[in-house]
Amino acid sequence: MSSNITSSLRSVCDWGRRINPSNDTDPLHADLLLYVTRFDLELLDGNKQVRGVTQLGGVCSSEWSCVITEDTGFDLGITIAHELGHSFGINHDGVGNICSRSGFMMASDGGYNSVDLTWSPCSRQQLFMFFREGRAECVKDLPELRGSLQDWKPGLYYGVDDQCRIAFGSTARACSFTSPDLPACRILSCHVEPDDDRSCKRLLVPLLDGTECAPNQWCLKGQCVSPDDIGSSVVVNGSWSSWSEFSSCSRTCGGGVTLRARQCNNPRPAFGGNDCDGSDIEAELCHQQPCEDTQQDFMAEQCSQTDSIPLYLQPKMASFYKWIPALGFVKGDEQCKYMCLSDGESFMVSRGSHFVDGTRCESDSRSAFGTTAACLQGRCQLFGCDGVLHSGKVWDVCGVCDGDGSTCSLTSDSYRGGQAKEYTTFLTLPVNATQVHIINKAPLFTHLAVLVGGQYIVSGAGSIAVNVTHPSVLDENHLEYRLYLTPDFLPEMEEVIVPGPLKQEIDMQIYRKYGKEYGDKTNPNISYEFYVPARNSNVTDDTMRGAWAVHTTSCSVSCGSGVQKNVHVCVDKGNKIHLQQHHCKDPPPNTPLHTICHLTACPPRWDAGSFGACSASCGGGVRLRLVRCVQKQGSELVIVQDSECSSDAAPHSAEKCNMQHCPARWSVSEPGNCSAVCGPGEAKRVVSCVRQEDGQEVEVDQTFCLKQIKPLDLVLCVIDVCPIGWESKREELPIQRADMTPRSRQARVFVWSPVVSQCSKTCGNGTLQVWFSCVDHQTRLGVPDFNCDASTKPDPHTEICVSSPCPPMWRSKQGVCSVTCGGGVATRVLYCAVEVEGEEVVLGDSNCSDFPKPTAVVACNTHSCPAKWRVVRTSPCSASCDLGITQRNVSCLQFIHGKETMVSEHNCRSAVKPATTAPCLVQVCTYRWEVKPWSQCSAPCGYGIQSRAVSCMGPSKPEPLSPLFCMNMPKPITIQGCYRASCTNAAFNSTAPKTKVNLAESPLPSAVVIYKDKPQNRAGNALASPTEAITTQQTTTPTPTPSVCGQLFLEESGTVDLQGVNRRCTVSIGRPLDEIIHVKILSSSLDCKKKEYVAFFDRLAFVRKCAQVADSQLTSRTNVLLVRQNVFTPGNGVVFTYSSQKNMKRSLHYDCDIQLFAPRGIFENPVRLNSNHTCRVLINAPPSVKIRIQALHIGLVFNATNSQSTYIMIRDMDVLKTNVFNGPQLFQWHSSGNMAEIEFHGDYLHTKGTFRAQYSFVHLGSKR
Repeated sequence: MSSNITSSLRSVCDWGRRINPSNDTDPLHADLLLYVTRFDLELLDGNKQVRGVTQLGGVCSSEWSCVITEDTGFDLGITIAHELGHSFGINHDGVGNICSRSGFMMASDGGYNSVDLTWSPCSRQQLFMFFREGRAECVKDLPELRGSLQDWKPGLYYGVDDQCRIAFGSTARACSFTSPDLPACRILSCHVEPDDDRSCKRLLVPLLDGTECAPNQWCLKGQCVSPDDIGSSVVVNGSWSSWSEFSSCSRTCGGGVTLRARQCNNPRPAFGGNDCDGSDIEAELCHQQPCEDTQQDFMAEQCSQTDSIPLYLQPKMASFYKWIPALGFVKGDEQCKYMCLSDGESFMVSRGSHFVDGTRCESDSRSAFGTTAACLQGRCQLFGCDGVLHSGKVWDVCGVCDGDGSTCSLTSDSYRGGQAKEYTTFLTLPVNATQVHIINKAPLFTHLAVLVGGQYIVSGAGSIAVNVTHPSVLDENHLEYRLYLTPDFLPEMEEVIVPGPLKQEIDMQIYRKYGKEYGDKTNPNISYEFYVPARNSNVTDDTMRGAWAVHTTSCSVSCGSGVQKNVHVCVDKGNKIHLQQHHCKDPPPNTPLHTICHLTACPPRWDAGSFGACSASCGGGVRLRLVRCVQKQGSELVIVQDSECSSDAAPHSAEKCNMQHCPARWSVSEPGNCSAVCGPGEAKRVVSCVRQEDGQEVEVDQTFCLKQIKPLDLVLCVIDVCPIGWESKREELPIQRADMTPRSRQARVFVWSPVVSQCSKTCGNGTLQVWFSCVDHQTRLGVPDFNCDASTKPDPHTEICVSSPCPPMWRSKQGVCSVTCGGGVATRVLYCAVEVEGEEVVLGDSNCSDFPKPTAVVACNTHSCPAKWRVVRTSPCSASCDLGITQRNVSCLQFIHGKETMVSEHNCRSAVKPATTAPCLVQVCTYRWEVKPWSQCSAPCGYGIQSRAVSCMGPSKPEPLSPLFCMNMPKPITIQGCYRASCTNAAFNSTAPKTKVNLAESPLPSAVVIYKDKPQNRAGNALASPTEAITTQQTTTPTPTPSVCGQLFLEESGTVDLQGVNRRCTVSIGRPLDEIIHVKILSSSLDCKKKEYVAFFDRLAFVRKCAQVADSQLTSRTNVLLVRQNVFTPGNGVVFTYSSQKNMKRSLHYDCDIQLFAPRGIFENPVRLNSNHTCRVLINAPPSVKIRIQALHIGLVFNATNSQSTYIMIRDMDVLKTNVFNGPQLFQWHSSGNMAEIEFHGDYLHTKGTFRAQYSFVHLGSKR
């Protein structure tokens, strides 16, 4: 075959004439020779679209009875039909006839490769005339027909993948995506590269009829049709192909898988036909002898093999992790998809297509006794006890495969003994025991332990164990220990399950904390049962009727020496019929697993090694390999004489390589003669463009070197140092006197000689320095400068020097550093470039292939980071439930060389050091103290006492429990002192006419609080105390000023005087949510010896003061501050000022929170914006005032999806009690104190107005 298509046709016809029997009656004689090639045919004008060639009408001629067609896939048949038409004298449609040029088989515009597979009337007419003229006599003898073909479509046997492999090679497959503008049945689209799923190569040929083109649709004549379009007469039912050979075992031990497969493609089901019945795969377990490692170890080994394979969490950013099995996180088929967990991290990914077949897996449902769950082709499959996939066979309770349970007996008992502080063996499980089940129903003061081979695998150290699986959850016959807890997290029951049969004895032990003298509650409550092989002699006689026999497989090779596998089977002693294994009494004898088998000697064959390195990187080289004639003798290959192997089949020992042209470069010759007689001059050299070809440099056109700077063809040269001023000095010598001795002509001459430095660059344009030194002209040796004439010394200067052009080099542009300090990495973009006349020209990467490519990742920002405070360790919460305090270890850390290092604290700013204590909440207390409201003061005036009820409440029952359940929490006080107004004052007030003011109805007053015998002090916006009615005298005397106690101040700033007030006085200051309160104590007359004090509360902190109170200051953390003073001496107390300021931290409230101070109102649920936190409504009343909330409207629809996540929490902040309301029922709530938080969750945060409620302040003594 050659590019000359006429010469190729002539050559094929000559070859066919030589090999074709000349006698037409010979059964092997061919009337027309068809030659199929993959050589890319080409017309004389360079057109490569041609796919076939023949001589018009040459079918029965002696010279041209041949056809050449190019194999382009399944459209080859269309090409053959078209060329056969030419050979039978049929011309193109539209050429010398009246038919259309397209639309039929003989289309002249290439349409014959479409789906128009019918013949035109012109073609029929020409074929008729060809036979009528007698030009086709040679085809009238019928060939010998053998067999017949099914009239089924070829696409049913060759799917799209098969058609792609035929068209593009063995690695091609069908394109995984389609284009809506391309007809599905008219174009073959394939992935050509094995790992490329992003691009497809298309061939403009139709898919074979019967190729599936869509779900329940197939190609017919270029159209994608459904069964409804073609009727039921062409229904094709699927049929299986033959089974493949069983594969080799996937594992050497531990239970691998051997399988064979078949395909439903003989033919494929089509046009509404039925799929093949049965399974497409058969598999069995093999090599089931145990491995030294566990099944989990085998899975872990596969995960660890991917540790060196990077994971790209971000583009071009490789990360490396240690991978371990993802047991406990995924089961079933997903587990078999090579799912591994990153060690120390919290994510898992698939590290490959699937685990090795035979890797054990966890089935989605509990496996039956004796079945094995193992991975097979990426799915978790169940093998029966006979080792066959999906056989459904299971062990009976005796551990006999497909048995009836008659070979064993049940053993069951209970145990309630044991010794205090000791492990006591209460049961030793025997070998071959099955279905072991042990339960301890009293594990509060006792616990189980399991001893295997002298080692404890469950408990053993005096404390109860948590759940244990031994040796792993993937191993068959593993032991499971489970501990069950009560809702209060106390041990409720222990359970041990071992399927068996046991391979060794297991000791079951019990440990008890207390002896029997402490009563039955300290005893264990153990019950157990298991099966052991029956010892009945008649059963033994019936079952042990078999004997072991050795079955030998066929030889592993077809020639030479191989191995045969010996398999033990249990057979009947009499008729040798195969029996179940339990019918053979003893274990199989120790017969060798494999034996040697010897077949006829293998014939000699050629053995070719791998090719070595190419002798040249470009321009054409040669690489060699060792080729020898070998013969297999036993398990070894022996070298024999080359003459014993066929010379026709001998592989080549050498081949050409790296045939691509080498890059051209400039070559310069040695400089010619210098143009100067002495001193500097120029010399010419030859500059040519050369390229390496076949090991030699060949001169090529200079256009191949245009990308490189052409060296100069003239270079500087120096012949000799010309004396500077030598001739002029001779002329200027003065006339000598007679008494002077004439100067000798041999006098020394000194001249300035140039000294030239090296060029600043080894390639490209650089500079050199030129200076001058004094030398002896004759000897060329340097002498001191004073020997030369200083006036003639040239100045030093810089000259440009041009070295050879720089080759292309790797250059880079660095990206952004991963960190701003402390040492990070940056990715840089590498590219190949060359400098041309000072400009950078980017070239292809192949131009820099001779130089090592720099690393793409470099270190950056290696300077140290500023030190920062970091909480490095936190102590456990001081309370086991509800709010407590945790101690934090705060250290000064600095990021140095990629890791955090502890440094001295003076490196960190002390002003921003985090607090060393913080509030904490482990969990809501299961048991709690419930506090009832305080009773009225026992005295109508003066001092008295108050009491309240405190009960221990549980999590589920509304009735109080024994106080012992709440002893882990401090019990609130139940009695306290109280003080009412002075009895004298009370008598005075009782005689004066009074007018009560309804505080809940009045606005917030701005009042001046005045105290008797004290200067007036302006107070903030306040609410009057609900326990004292504001009175107004009906006479002309001044109205008594209400007490400051019990008021709520809302102004930005103010002064509060707590001197001379009641014994116990509480005031509150409230501001908007984004503000905090600053307090300064102006004066104090508290008596610390009498335990007088002033205390400041907010939602997060509590401060109590007595000594050194004056001039002290404090700032709240929240927007509400409660001040409580307790004095015993009349007149004692403090005076303080307060002011508000903006809270810059904003860490204790959110934008959607709402603060309410008014005595009554209506509120709705707030809605959060672009955040993950919840929203709250905060209500603060004056001290000693309670809050009542009445739900008016709930507009949500509750269902199974949102019923648990959508709710309202109302917190009573005084007693830290929380109530949760969910569902559509309206409710009413009362507080125990003056602060309430309403917190919304779930769907309440998304739609405003779905909850509406009314609140009001309730005063002590109010009946409403």
